Amino acid sequence: MKKLSDNTSLGKLIVLCNVVVLVLFIISMLFLMKFDKTNRAVIQERGHYNGLYEAYVTAQHPLRQDSAEVAYYQYKLDTLQQKTAATKDEKKALSESIEVTKQTLSDKQKQQEEHTKKVAELEKEYNPALQNWEQLNSDNDAAKKKFWVIAWITIIAFLAKTLLFAFWGAKNNKNLHEIAPWMKSGMKPWMSYLAWFVPIYNLIKPLSFFKEVWNETDYALENVGVVERDENKVDNSNLMMSIWWALLLCSVWVMNFILYSTFFREGAFYTKAGHRTMAIVAIVIMVICICLEAYLIFAYNKKNKALIANEDKF
Repeated sequence: MKKLSDNTSLGKLIVLCNVVVLVLFIISMLFLMKFDKTNRAVIQERGHYNGLYEAYVTAQHPLRQDSAEVAYYQYKLDTLQQKTAATKDEKKALSESIEVTKQTLSDKQKQQEEHTKKVAELEKEYNPALQNWEQLNSDNDAAKKKFWVIAWITIIAFLAKTLLFAFWGAKNNKNLHEIAPWMKSGMKPWMSYLAWFVPIYNLIKPLSFFKEVWNETDYALENVGVVERDENKVDNSNLMMSIWWALLLCSVWVMNFILYSTFFREGAFYTKAGHRTMAIVAIVIMVICICLEAYLIFAYNKKNKALIANEDKF
């Protein structure tokens, strides 16, 4: 006796999970915009801060040499002053050396004072800039951390929903294997999981798996007369599934790449793309994709009910 499973509740659960994913995604976009605000402030302040920092560090470089030269000439002066001249000529030469050393020492001290004064003046401007720079970076790091927390929660929720979708697809495929002998040459239920989670393979296989389940279900229902076969009927279901899949790929891969390039890189996307516009576009694509997926799930749920209601005909 054939035993078909009612997977409609599972389909509804996937739709509910999609709503949760959408809400989390919108919240993550709001946190991303908050991060963007602090990140822009950091980038705008960077040039000003770096200029002050370089000027401050450059001004400090002569101070070490000044200290060494002052110490040297002070030691030299002390040494000369302790010397005793034996002759009149020696006294004259010693006196001249002392005067020259005093003058040189005085010049070096004045030079040191000028450099110290310059550093002090720069320090008055640099210290507030440093405090502001540290505060901006602290705020930016906090905003970035909050965004990534909600982003990872969104990713985990999306992966859980994807696993649920794969499970739903596998159970629907299993139903077909129960009633359709020709499905032995088709895809196996376990391939639903491979289709979604094997890299590269998952770029196209989930769509072909979903289409096969959908089309073979239609064929099975038509084959037993549950649904009338109409050769003139226009069926847009495959087109709808293709649009859904294109939007899903765009949302998961293309838009995420654009968002990352816009908010976390300082290249062409950062400077030329409208940040808020990119976030809104990402949300709109996600909304359309989820609405279309919900439509497809509910549409297939009707087919699933028709299979169960007419199980004895297979």
